[in-house]
Amino acid sequence: MKIFYNKESKVLSVEMKKEKSVDSDISDNVVIDYNYNGEVVRVNFYDFNFEDFKESQKALRTFSEYSNSPLLVK
Repeated sequence: MKIFYNKESKVLSVEMKKEKSVDSDISDNVVIDYNYNGEVVRVNFYDFNFEDFKESQKALRTFSEYSNSPLLVK
């Protein structure tokens, strides 16, 4: 699993599997991508303001460390 944040586009992406998505569900600013088997491969949060999320940043880093999932901020 990888967690990406793009400051310029304000998109937080959580990639569960490195697979191609073939279907998506969209609800407000959240897009969930699925593979051919219907498994979640990626979740994108659009208009995500990381500055507003700073208080919870420690929790996100802790999750990243314990799950051995790198947290990448661009």
